Amino acid sequence: MGRRRSGGVGILAVVLVVLSALAVSGQPPIPGRHTDHGRFGAQSAGYPPQPIGVTASAPVSAQAYAGASGGDAVARALDDPDVVRLLGDRPELIGVAEVASKGGAPAAHEVTWYVPGRVGSVVATVAGGRVVDVEEVPAAAWQPPLTGDEVDRAVAIARDAWAADGVDTANLQGFGMHVMDADGSYPSTRMAYVTFAPHVDARPELLTWVDLTAGEVVRTRRQPPGPSPDAPSHTGWSGDAGPPRSGTVDWRGWTFDYAVSGRMDGIALQDVAFRGVRVLERASMPAMTVFYDEDACGPFVDRLGGELTPVDWADGAEVVLREVTVLGEPWLELGILDTLGEYVLYQSFYLGGDGQLDAHTFAKGLQCETDHVHYPFWRFDVDLAGADGDQVVRDTADGEAVMATEFDLPADAAAGHRWAVVDAATGHRVDVAFDDGSWNVPGQVVPEVLYETNTVHGRQYQAGEAGTWRWPAVRDLPQGDPGTAIDDVVLWYRGFLPHTADEGPDLWHSTGVRLTVDLAPGHFVRPRD
Repeated sequence: MGRRRSGGVGILAVVLVVLSALAVSGQPPIPGRHTDHGRFGAQSAGYPPQPIGVTASAPVSAQAYAGASGGDAVARALDDPDVVRLLGDRPELIGVAEVASKGGAPAAHEVTWYVPGRVGSVVATVAGGRVVDVEEVPAAAWQPPLTGDEVDRAVAIARDAWAADGVDTANLQGFGMHVMDADGSYPSTRMAYVTFAPHVDARPELLTWVDLTAGEVVRTRRQPPGPSPDAPSHTGWSGDAGPPRSGTVDWRGWTFDYAVSGRMDGIALQDVAFRGVRVLERASMPAMTVFYDEDACGPFVDRLGGELTPVDWADGAEVVLREVTVLGEPWLELGILDTLGEYVLYQSFYLGGDGQLDAHTFAKGLQCETDHVHYPFWRFDVDLAGADGDQVVRDTADGEAVMATEFDLPADAAAGHRWAVVDAATGHRVDVAFDDGSWNVPGQVVPEVLYETNTVHGRQYQAGEAGTWRWPAVRDLPQGDPGTAIDDVVLWYRGFLPHTADEGPDLWHSTGVRLTVDLAPGHFVRPRD
């Protein structure tokens, strides 16, 4: 791999697709599963987010992750004179992510910094104990999420600005997160959005836009304080207990690695197999974009996995890994809690011993007092019994139709929302359906009639899309190429999670997508040694 210097990251042109109103599709029956959609219980009963009908839970152990740890990648990068020159005086270390060829062991690490003085990012690839590639990325092309230190600095700048206007913020907490330009693009400087409120579950009272590059406030707005709940009880945990941020799990027929990594794609599953058959190279939620009505604030790109929030219903752990009993059946829960500004987000996977895998997200909080929509993007790199030979199919009135090339469609373009990825050689398949409500907490659940707003995107695998989210804030993925054949399937699923200001900041909202592994008849499960 040769060195290069780049002024961009090859961002695809963004095409915003406006979906028209579509006919409501029927819900496929899922035997033995909870199928209720709607509002459950009172707002006060909405914490913690957990499956309905849980009767027991127990921790599950994870073995040490067998992949490379990243070790001295940062140190090796800082030994490189070109990297040091590009970083300047005030670099913000964002994170370290593994780089591997598909199906192979990690061969390198990407170390990412944001450099305020140069108004952009520096990404160094370290392999074999040395820097083999360096990329300089302009701020307007891409930016990583804010670090904790950047948030603290933004809050301090905002407090000083309000104090200069005679507003005392001493009794208010400050919250900050990265914000995009109004059209969803990355700003040319490092922008933070800061709110002040009595606590994280309260309605924001003071709104502040901070240019961290210039070290100044560029815009402010006051919001009359509205009715807010009591301060949440889920704060103050140490976060030093529980499973590691990366590990290997073997549970009831499932084997996989998981990691919360420098890719900032939440908690991700890697090398997933069920009953001895490889199913997924990777499953992750690279981003959840958020758009507020009339551009009252935002838009935002929520990328999870930075400084995690300890989870009090899991004894202060940063990673939830437990077996739960739901309606008499055992499930494995794997999740993380992240706080971005005044958003509290729980991203999770639930795996059943019968081959079901539910990818889910829970969200609560208001960044400003306005209706808005969250768009979670899940990415599933499906490798049934290997990377090649997989096909995306959708149900139609005439049977299953093969989607041979890249596509972008409403989820209900398949009859009954029934999509699948099928391995042509073995007959193994992964069925894809909308979440059936099993994991929805008390609060507002996206009703079935709104699942027509979800979208499905079929892509041929590209290594450049396997890592950190590099697109702006978008409602839909950039369009695929209908001339590109799909053989190594990557399936993107974009959900729809609306939140009205009237519902308040402490009401949990949830949505998800469910995969079911269906192994071909006659598949022989090898006994364990």
